[in-house]
Amino acid sequence: MIQSNYISLFRISLNRCKRRFFHLFQILSLLTVLCYARNRSVVRNTRKKVIIVRNARRFRLQIISFSLLFFIVSHARAQSAEITIGLNRLDYQLGIGYGHHWRHFQFTPKFEIGMTSTFKQSRLFPRYSIGTGYFVLRSKTLELGPELTYAYSRLRLTNNGKTAHHWNEILFGYRLQVGRAIKLVHSANCGWMNESFYNNTLNKRVNFNSFGFYAQVGFNYTF
Repeated sequence: MIQSNYISLFRISLNRCKRRFFHLFQILSLLTVLCYARNRSVVRNTRKKVIIVRNARRFRLQIISFSLLFFIVSHARAQSAEITIGLNRLDYQLGIGYGHHWRHFQFTPKFEIGMTSTFKQSRLFPRYSIGTGYFVLRSKTLELGPELTYAYSRLRLTNNGKTAHHWNEILFGYRLQVGRAIKLVHSANCGWMNESFYNNTLNKRVNFNSFGFYAQVGFNYTF
């Protein structure tokens, strides 16, 4: 009889402990859900703020670039087109450019393709560049001066666009033009090159800075 009473008391105590533990578990689960929801909300708000800031910066950069391009084009006195063959650390480049002249300044956006990668390896290798030159020496048949160039290249080694290689270059050198309507063009530049590529070992994109150079020769025709 006494033993049965102890057993019943033990069962009652055990049931009470189970109920308390279950209530405590419910409270902890609710707190965990609330904390997770709050953290997700903070992360989303942070991401939205970052996206808004990035979009604002891109919009400002586009406005500045468009304003600069419009100013140069609207004040252009002469326009020209050119075809060139160039060489840098990445490939041989075949390009076409469209130039604007404003007094001693020249603004030349250009599109090029890497010939080895594009034609032999069947991988399109585009290179976009914008050059700004100032002709210190300028006559009817000779133009010579310093040149500052920014260039961007992209090459996909696989079908996955995430693993594409990107190159950014900021180069400084000189530009020489000889002739009248049809001119022989030569320029040589060197400076900073940044390569961005996806590292499978680290599972992220990494950057590598190095020395870059570019030299070209071609023909320019002034309209």
